[in-house]
Amino acid sequence: MGSADRARRVPTPVVQALGEGRSLTRELAAELLTHMPDLGSPAEQHLLDAWVEQAADTLLALSDALEERLLELGSSLSEDEGRAVRR
Repeated sequence: MGSADRARRVPTPVVQALGEGRSLTRELAAELLTHMPDLGSPAEQHLLDAWVEQAADTLLALSDALEERLLELGSSLSEDEGRAVRR
């Protein structure tokens, strides 16, 4: 299968959406961590901090998964191009 065939199977909007999703999830994680209110009560503050950190970690994990998918797509395209050159 040539690189042109592979490129047709991975439309540019898909790659753009993956890249935008990766950037957005990273930005949201950072923003979430900067907007933590002070509740006053140590017990309540600890619970809120833990919940916010867990939400931020989830967003970062999603960002990492999107990045991995982008890398997989990129390496697949590169492998196909390499095979086409060797033929």
